[in-house]
Amino acid sequence: MRYRNLLLLFFLLAGSASFGQTTVKPIADGNTKFLGSAWSSGQNTNFQNYWNQVSPENGGKWGSVEGTRGVMNWADMDASYNLAQKYGMIFKEHTLIWGAQQPSWIANLDTTAQRQEIEQWFSLMAARYKNIAYIDVVNEPMHNAPNGMLPWGATTKNVDYAKALGGAGATGWDWIIKSFRMARKYFPNSKLIINEYSVINSSTETQKYIKIIKLLQAEKLIDGIGEQAHAFTTYGVSATTLKANLDALATTGLPIYLTEMDIDGTTDYIQLKEMQRVFPVFWKHAAVQGITLWGFRYGLWRTKEGAYLVNQNGTERAALKWLRAYVNDTLVNTQSITVLASDGSTTISTKGASLNMLAQVLPANTTIPNVNWTVSPTYMATIDGTGKLTALADGKVTVTATAWDASGAKGTASITISNQTTGLSEKALADQISVYPNPAANGNFTIQGIENIKNIELVNLLGEKVIGFDGLDQSSLNVQVNVPEGIYLLNLSDGKQSVIKKIVIK
Repeated sequence: MRYRNLLLLFFLLAGSASFGQTTVKPIADGNTKFLGSAWSSGQNTNFQNYWNQVSPENGGKWGSVEGTRGVMNWADMDASYNLAQKYGMIFKEHTLIWGAQQPSWIANLDTTAQRQEIEQWFSLMAARYKNIAYIDVVNEPMHNAPNGMLPWGATTKNVDYAKALGGAGATGWDWIIKSFRMARKYFPNSKLIINEYSVINSSTETQKYIKIIKLLQAEKLIDGIGEQAHAFTTYGVSATTLKANLDALATTGLPIYLTEMDIDGTTDYIQLKEMQRVFPVFWKHAAVQGITLWGFRYGLWRTKEGAYLVNQNGTERAALKWLRAYVNDTLVNTQSITVLASDGSTTISTKGASLNMLAQVLPANTTIPNVNWTVSPTYMATIDGTGKLTALADGKVTVTATAWDASGAKGTASITISNQTTGLSEKALADQISVYPNPAANGNFTIQGIENIKNIELVNLLGEKVIGFDGLDQSSLNVQVNVPEGIYLLNLSDGKQSVIKKIVIK
């Protein structure tokens, strides 16, 4: 009996170890396309609850692993790889050959020694990690190559160890071809990818990239095309252009991977709108087989630009909530908005006083229930992003809440601002009545803040009436008169009091 129990325990443990996975439900779980992220220690928290693919951010770069010749630091690479194995995530190595973050010591070696070190780098990686699904074999060959070029924004040229791989050679890109031959040798079971940035924003760059890809295709060395899709590539570029260049890449017959995507947004609204604009172009494209975000938590490389999807306090930003619902086809848009004051009132009776406005968004399970607040006319009141309405002048204002999502839903409420002053004189003294422009060119000017004013007369300095307006019931009045240049007076009356405003006409 004891032997049988031990044997049963052994098989249970063995079964657990063989599968080695814990069940989680990342965003793209069950989808034919993967949705992943770059991993670092700062991006680790709950990583598996969001993503089903992982790339080491810096941990898989040669300069990070072998900063000192012969001393290998696999710590971050191990951590990201083991996370992928534990949760059954797709693992993509980034990157084997690159002009940046290569070991500085390789510059001091001759080409023979450099070649030996490259071979060793490939072989050690292959021996240590047996389950690498995808590999960014060569990174940024056009913009940041290890061929002695000066990359954009840099002041120091890259090390030229491409010579050890054949240099430019007959094709102009022999060093890339040799890198892929080596990768195919050492990683026969991995999908080999070339990776580049600022391609799909330019048809010229796209065509240059395709020429390199076709050289690799000629020897069946490449399995996928990588385009980083950073925010600086996509921002301000039309969806039409992005799709057209993806279409061009797709003519190669190879799958496309968006490998380092990020969406900037210094406010939640800005980021959401850009995510809604860009992400569907990629996700819907038939040739795109996976998307990797280049980090998702506060502290990622574009924190200053607001590219994080999870705030420093752990709360999710609107773009992430939308992304989850979009990928899972569970988006619920706003159907209606009711606007009202938090205390139920419809008036503000004191200048400078505030009223907190609320927006009741339906249905209750709307994915993005956020709204933008506006008020009109703006000279009577202001409203901030939280719905705090502050009175500036007498009259009626319309407060509008507009849904953030694509529904276009709006809700409005009318708020009366009154009794800010005890009479017309006090209102004038408080500069609540304005005449502009003053001086007025060609006799054209506007009088604003005239709620409750019934009569207005324009007279010259002799007291002669030039024009008059009776029975007024409005907040502003546009005036056009044909009179000689000079100083004129505006007599304003509410039936109880009168005030005079001076205007110069030229």
